[in-house]
Amino acid sequence: MPYPFYTEPAHDQGAPISNARTTDTSATEERLVVDAVDKVFLLEPNKHPLVSLMNTVKASDGAYKGQAVMKASTGNPEFKWFEDVYGGRYAQVNVTTTAVATTVDVKSAGSASAHIFTIGDIVRNVATGENIIVTGITDSDSITIARAFGATAAGVLTEDDGLFIVGNVSEENAGARNVNTTQSTPNSNYTQIFKTTIAVSGTEDAAKLYGGRDLPYLRSKKATEHALDIERAFWWGQKNSDTGANGHPRRATGGVDEFITTGGSHTVDVGGALTAPVVNDFLRQGFTYGNSRKMLFAGGLVLQAINEIARGSIETSVGQTEYGMKVSRWMTAFGEVDIVHNPLFVEDMAGSAYLLDMECFRYRYMEGRDTKLMTNIQGNDVDGIVDQYLSEVGLERKEAARHAKIFGITG
Repeated sequence: MPYPFYTEPAHDQGAPISNARTTDTSATEERLVVDAVDKVFLLEPNKHPLVSLMNTVKASDGAYKGQAVMKASTGNPEFKWFEDVYGGRYAQVNVTTTAVATTVDVKSAGSASAHIFTIGDIVRNVATGENIIVTGITDSDSITIARAFGATAAGVLTEDDGLFIVGNVSEENAGARNVNTTQSTPNSNYTQIFKTTIAVSGTEDAAKLYGGRDLPYLRSKKATEHALDIERAFWWGQKNSDTGANGHPRRATGGVDEFITTGGSHTVDVGGALTAPVVNDFLRQGFTYGNSRKMLFAGGLVLQAINEIARGSIETSVGQTEYGMKVSRWMTAFGEVDIVHNPLFVEDMAGSAYLLDMECFRYRYMEGRDTKLMTNIQGNDVDGIVDQYLSEVGLERKEAARHAKIFGITG
């Protein structure tokens, strides 16, 4: 290279107004010191209410705090439970009969509606007030009866008339009644393996950065992302088991939405603005079974509508934190509703809400494989650090009839 043995740098030359050095020049030269807050702020919501709630404990005063009770280990990636119900008490007349008929076809009590009845049951026709006695079970959808067991005369049994079992009667010195018991149903879900990887080079780990060293920051950030992945699966996962690319088992846990949608829960597709009558019907149906205190996980559009409906007419208590998170208490005629805003219910899910009886859910984890940070899992020849969050967890979900879903709410 000829004299002066270096490359001449760029010059700022010309009129002093247009060519004066400015902070743009210093920034181009990378000499301008950045005045930055010593923290990196994250847009991703640092909240996962369902997972958080199941990792709390119910104290004697009813508050949720401390070590988890809605949580249990499992020694099998497919964990099971059994569900049963009390025998049905209600059916409907399927085919209109005469006032003297002694056989009646029934419906609306499952695939074998007659099987809810037992010989000796006293059954009331609500429409006419007549009490009748069951004298026999003809087949899966037909019973024989004795009419007018009481003051009300026999009348026409009209299609869709409601038939309620109000008790049973036996004569003196009779033997035991026939048995009539329901069979429990096995149910299951899977634990799912969640992984979140962190990797930095050795040089990056040693570098002095605004906001602090990268590795601790990434561990904090990825811990939240890992929990959010579990939260999303607990809401929208679908139970599945197959074989992965390496020929090994691969399992996905089923979430709340699948459970409610396919399990027989009450669901309401609003398809527009939420109104007070729709809310009342939703709560009435949602509180049919289970506890008188439930939790509503809701998106922003639902909360906006509820705030308007509740204004001046429904008592709300805002700012409760006994669950380890901020909730609003809504006292309704059907029961108490603890309202939680789920920040993951956005965009297409902003108009959805789930009314859950929380004692029906548990966070299940493979023994020894609850969420943990595995450090320095890189190969021996790697000039860097690789960490990994790993969880093998699943959602236990029981008795779909105790829960409800409302969706399709627009602004």
